[in-house]
Amino acid sequence: MNHNTYYYDLVLRSIPPNCKRALDAGCGRGLLTHRMVSRCAEVIGIDSDPHGSGFVQGDVMSYPFEEGSFDFIAVVATLHHLPLIPALTRFRDLLAPGGVLAIVGLYRARRRADYAVSAVALPVSWILRGIHGHTDVGAPLQTPKETLGEIKAACDALLPGAILKRRLLFRYSLVWTKR
Repeated sequence: MNHNTYYYDLVLRSIPPNCKRALDAGCGRGLLTHRMVSRCAEVIGIDSDPHGSGFVQGDVMSYPFEEGSFDFIAVVATLHHLPLIPALTRFRDLLAPGGVLAIVGLYRARRRADYAVSAVALPVSWILRGIHGHTDVGAPLQTPKETLGEIKAACDALLPGAILKRRLLFRYSLVWTKR
């Protein structure tokens, strides 16, 4: 287990019923992609890292997917590697009406509340690692640029009605259904 895999169940619970086509953006070694297969008729994992085992090696921002072609898009620990506004726009446009976007992301700490949650997250992280061990997903590391407030503002503008929650383990979750 690691900080990302800890939230896989949250992502899997967001998959809409009768999901025909799903995308795992930034799939890395495909751990989540493989779990999505039992819940969706077709699952595509994409990752730009040649060292991952993504089913499609490419850039999710430019790969020639058809607009409106996915019922579900999962983005776990990937959004902070992409330009925020263009990435949210891209994911929104790739979703079919009624489709769901589920993001687990990282944000840059700026406010006291951010640091307080981080202080709680450290011992929780150590305890979870002691209980469950550690799973290396083989993903490149990058420090997040945007604060949680900046991410919320972008979501308010682009994804009306999105549910954004601060989570432990230095993460947030975002779930949005396209109307």
